[in-house]
Amino acid sequence: MRRALAFLVRNWPLKVGAIVLASVLYGGLVLGQNARVWPVQVPIQVLQQPTGTYDLTGAQYVTSIRLYASPDVASQLSSSDFTATIDLADVAAQPGGAPIVVPVEVVAHDPRVTVLDYRPRQVSIRLDPITTRSVPVQVDRGDVPAGLTIGQPTVDVSSVSVRGGSTLVDRVARAVARVRIDPSGINVDGEVDLVAVDSRGDPVAPVQLSPASAHVRIDVARTVATRTLPVIPTVTGSPASGYQILAATVQPAVVTVSGDAQVIGALQSIATAPVSISGRTSDLNAATALAPPAGVVVSGLSTVRVSIDVAVRSGSQDFQVGLVLIGAAPERTYSLASSSVTVTLGGPLPTLQAIDAASLTATLDVSGLGPGSHLVTVVFRPPSGTSLTAIDLARVTVVVATGPTPTPTAATSPPGP
Repeated sequence: MRRALAFLVRNWPLKVGAIVLASVLYGGLVLGQNARVWPVQVPIQVLQQPTGTYDLTGAQYVTSIRLYASPDVASQLSSSDFTATIDLADVAAQPGGAPIVVPVEVVAHDPRVTVLDYRPRQVSIRLDPITTRSVPVQVDRGDVPAGLTIGQPTVDVSSVSVRGGSTLVDRVARAVARVRIDPSGINVDGEVDLVAVDSRGDPVAPVQLSPASAHVRIDVARTVATRTLPVIPTVTGSPASGYQILAATVQPAVVTVSGDAQVIGALQSIATAPVSISGRTSDLNAATALAPPAGVVVSGLSTVRVSIDVAVRSGSQDFQVGLVLIGAAPERTYSLASSSVTVTLGGPLPTLQAIDAASLTATLDVSGLGPGSHLVTVVFRPPSGTSLTAIDLARVTVVVATGPTPTPTAATSPPGP
């Protein structure tokens, strides 16, 4: 018994150490089999940030966690099962936000999970005192489409307050209301969000503007041009048959117009409202409205006086006319080479159109002609208001023979065309 007891207590510190070491190695083996490194994106929450300070650092994350959990628990883990925090209770804000290193704490929500390690273990924080100051409001109209004239912008507020970290607030030069000018020429009139920018026009964020928007109004108009253009009468219809328009004049002959530069540049004249001459046989003189295109304004007057000269149309017309003998002797017989001639009359068309062709005759004077063949001049007297412009046979052969002369009859000419 003594020998056994002596054996047990001999070198007992070494034996205890060996037992402890074996336990540690066994525990490490068991943990090693169930420990794993898990890549995550756990946002780091800020706790107890001092009042009146702004965190310039921005969002930071724990990106890797080494943990112990059984396989069935580990397979169901997500980023939301962990919380990463930093405590800023003892951190003082510094103008300009000089970096301050603070430790990160990570805890698992599930008690079956043991967090062994994580990265990063600490992060740099930049705390900046919050300040507020006033900055002017400006309107940025951007590129103005061609052909538009832009009025001076008006804004319902001339300045706004900007609040945020002193480093950012100090960079803000102005608050800009950016608007877009519509190519159609629509006025700008509405609320526009404000953007804090620095002296170069680059946005500064994050800061708060109060108010965050402004009401902007900009009058937009087409570029106005002025020209002097001739007035052209718009004549509709036709005068009565046989009549024509000799001239159409307007008083004043030119007018001054203004409007959109592109529209004015394309105009060659200004038309009047329609003036009808349907069936007219006389001149027309009337006050008539102008009819400029939409958006074009005529300076000084809205009507002009249109004068249209209507006159009889002159022309010519052919008629077939029968020949009648004059001075025929009863003891003679007369044979004509042609019983009719074609005459061309000129004059006003209404007069020509009113002529009855059957009433027209031409004469051959055979007085004193003896037996034989004779060339006799055709005599034709045109109706009043017309003139003889041509005759197809100026002379006709007449053969005179002895014997009783039949009673002469006037040849009937067919109607002219």
